[in-house]
Amino acid sequence: MRIFMTGATGFIGSHVAHRLLAAGHDLVVIARNPDKTPSLSQHARVRRVSATLYDRELIAQQLQGCDACVHVALGWGDTPLAMLERDTEATVYLLETSARCGVKHFIYTSSTAALGGFWSRMSEADPTRPSDYYGATKAASEAYVMAVGARTEMRCNVIRPGYTFGNPVAAGAPTQPDRRFHEIVASALAGQEIRVKKSDGTQFVWAGDLARLYQAVLDSTRSREVYFGLATPFVTWQAVAEEAVRLSGSRSKVVAEGEPGTPCLFDLAKIREHFGLEFGSAEHITAHLSYLLQQAAAAR
Repeated sequence: MRIFMTGATGFIGSHVAHRLLAAGHDLVVIARNPDKTPSLSQHARVRRVSATLYDRELIAQQLQGCDACVHVALGWGDTPLAMLERDTEATVYLLETSARCGVKHFIYTSSTAALGGFWSRMSEADPTRPSDYYGATKAASEAYVMAVGARTEMRCNVIRPGYTFGNPVAAGAPTQPDRRFHEIVASALAGQEIRVKKSDGTQFVWAGDLARLYQAVLDSTRSREVYFGLATPFVTWQAVAEEAVRLSGSRSKVVAEGEPGTPCLFDLAKIREHFGLEFGSAEHITAHLSYLLQQAAAAR
């Protein structure tokens, strides 16, 4: 299969790209600097295209002959109008052009932020009530994905990742942009007190497992479906910090502050029922903390 892909040089996208290459697919990758990740740029089955989400004519050319489009990239803006123009509008153009070019399957990367506030038990069927501009553009783009899936023959699906973590998939590839794992490791190595909120945590998903979900959706005949991309266990930041202390042999004290709360859980029955997938996270959290500890020690 030939797959057009955005965001392949980013964290989630690089894991997805390597998973799809391992499955034997060919990739057409657009990026501002497609050579920044050598493991992709030098791969024999990757066509590198220097472009942004806004190079419409070039995108239309490159979509010709592609069987699928996996859209991971995010266009960012600080105002509602900027988010609309840079992300939602770019996504709608990519959707429309993919359908026009005969692409058979479109996968959109949304976020659990599309739901807005979290509650005790959440499913993909819950209505979206975004509480920030990022969540709003994701929810808006999801609506267009569903509409295009209904009005054309192109299969259209949505994946909503939660907190995704992990080591770089290959040399030159990035890790997650959120710095909390890094900050906990730095504090443990410095022997500093680590303060966290009681019961604060999430269903952390390892990027390699999230990539498995992308492949499963791509290989399926499903259309107009939304899938949470998360692991099953709820893990607290306190547990992450305590593991960092254990691995580093640090004397840091982990202090959990505030009142304990009830975890907000995402129901992952759908990916189990549709694809037989269920992810854990403990061993991957340990491996990621070990990697960050080694990186920090080497940088000293």
